Amino acid sequence: MNSIDKAAQEDPEWVVWSSTEHIAEAIDRLFTETLPRVPADWKTLSERVVGPMPQGVDRYSNEMALHWIDDVFDFFFPDEDSLSEPERADAVTQFVAYIGDYFVRHCGGRWVNRPSEAVLFDFGPTIYYDWTGESDNPEDLLFSAVEQGDFMHVTLEWYSRSIDYAEAHGLPHEGRELRRKYGRG
Repeated sequence: MNSIDKAAQEDPEWVVWSSTEHIAEAIDRLFTETLPRVPADWKTLSERVVGPMPQGVDRYSNEMALHWIDDVFDFFFPDEDSLSEPERADAVTQFVAYIGDYFVRHCGGRWVNRPSEAVLFDFGPTIYYDWTGESDNPEDLLFSAVEQGDFMHVTLEWYSRSIDYAEAHGLPHEGRELRRKYGRG
């Protein structure tokens, strides 16, 4: 595993931002304040009306993340410049927290501050894993998704890392079977 700068973990701004309470609050605001702002008649680039946000589904379900959020993603971030607009700062924080929280909840990750990986903040919110030398940068994933105009960039990384986690821990996962079947594992 890459080394972690212990002093960077004590950065006061990072300590507040990375607290369990702040992460949970940011994700809650994403789902109760930010995402519901999408107009009922919002259309995808192919002119298909998206419809209202799904209710009663897991926040990380395919229905929510892979389909609905992917369809409305450009409402929040139409281009890379939008990530730096002050009026979108809360949405940026909320999406970074949401993206990173998946890796924590589903892939055994933990938040660390790696300033060298900072993209949108003055610190580098990064997900490290004790079971591999790999890490994930939610800021970079958000930026890449905006650059590509497709939240699927994030969900594909979630899926890939969840397979890696399952393989490392001997857990069942449909992706493990597909990797074996097609010679990737």
